[in-house]
Amino acid sequence: MGLVLKHVERTKSGSWQYRRRVPKAVAEVITKREFKRKLGESQKEALAAYPRYHAEVEREIAAAEKRIAAGLAALSPTASDREAYAEALRRRADLIAAGATEDAMANEADAIAASYPEDEYEPVGVSPVDRHTINVLRLGPERYTPPAATLSDALKLYLKERVGDILDNRPADLARRVVGAAIDALGRDPVVSSLTREDARKVRDEMLDRVKVRGRGVGGKVSPATVSRELTIIAAVVSCAKDELGLPATFVNPFSRLPVARVAKGRGVKATDKRDPLPPEVLKAVRHRVISGAGSDLALIWRLLEGTGCRIAEVTGLMVSDVDVSSEFPHIRIEGNAVRSLKTDSSRRVVPLVGDALEAAKEALKSAEGQSMLFPLYGRRRGSDAASAALMKHLRRVTDDPKHVIHSLRHNMKDRLVLAEVSSLDQNLILGHALGGVGDRVYGGEAARLRATTRAMQKAMSASA
Repeated sequence: MGLVLKHVERTKSGSWQYRRRVPKAVAEVITKREFKRKLGESQKEALAAYPRYHAEVEREIAAAEKRIAAGLAALSPTASDREAYAEALRRRADLIAAGATEDAMANEADAIAASYPEDEYEPVGVSPVDRHTINVLRLGPERYTPPAATLSDALKLYLKERVGDILDNRPADLARRVVGAAIDALGRDPVVSSLTREDARKVRDEMLDRVKVRGRGVGGKVSPATVSRELTIIAAVVSCAKDELGLPATFVNPFSRLPVARVAKGRGVKATDKRDPLPPEVLKAVRHRVISGAGSDLALIWRLLEGTGCRIAEVTGLMVSDVDVSSEFPHIRIEGNAVRSLKTDSSRRVVPLVGDALEAAKEALKSAEGQSMLFPLYGRRRGSDAASAALMKHLRRVTDDPKHVIHSLRHNMKDRLVLAEVSSLDQNLILGHALGGVGDRVYGGEAARLRATTRAMQKAMSASA
């Protein structure tokens, strides 16, 4: 039987070679017609040489695709001046890689300039990328330095370095919205190093003057607590720019520790007062409505929320592989994935399944057979919002107390754990709250922790039965 490998053929002389046409999509970057290399005289030699060269070709094609994508992004109307400059540097690097001399690069710059109409002194209507390319080819990057980073540049850097790119990335969406609001408030996209405390105060005052257009309290002003959280995001974006772009050490982040609203100590709203656990009669009535009248997925989601104390996004974003109902200690594994991120590092955990939550998990697995997401209808971008809105309709038929929300089920679980005298460590492990000392965070294996939290959950659920 002959050797069968992708892009490998036998030559007339009997040797084996790799031969692959360059994809049309990257032909403008990879200028040769094909990839071609002799792999060996024998099948054994070809098999040994193939993986390395095939991987080399794949990397070259991937790099070319990335290069083209970067060029297209730099040409888009939303591209920043720094992105246009970066594309100009890439063009210069391509010319140098092709063997261009200083004179050849100067001639290329003249050719680009000549492609535009001219007034008495210079070409007119030159695109940002071509403008930077002309200058960087003539002067070099040492003399023609990059534009100063703006707040928009800082945002893109922050999203890349600190947030990451996943499908349901609420932190990224929130950062874009908040930084966009800051730019609107200032009336310009400011250079980061030029930001002042006066700019920060102007952004803060504009934010405090906003009127809520949806959710609770529509028509009223946005709360100082919300503005404070938003300003913290802007401060993080600016700090990232300072760290990553090498801003002068003398630059002080103007959004850092910016006062929003002074509230006398002891008079603010405590976190525990913002949401209430659902009273027994409300919990029973809503549970009946959801299980008897909602869709099967919503009913199962409710039962898991009630029986685990998880956040709704943690449940709707579960993958089938995250659920274990057959081991000694059944559990669900809460990890960030392509559908949803997690609120904090401590949110990564395993949560024991006992009682009705275990039965709900088994039913969900059976219903999701052949699927990757446990709840395909809601295991998507903003799926948790859709599930929350649907469940809230049932909840509001029973209670109109603004402190009664779906998140209240976490408070119910917290109360059960407290009343069952479960240790603080086990409570935090179950609910995904920040752990205390270094010993709590670092020591102890997952199996031991799961054994302990399972017993704690069994104790809490039996006490409330």
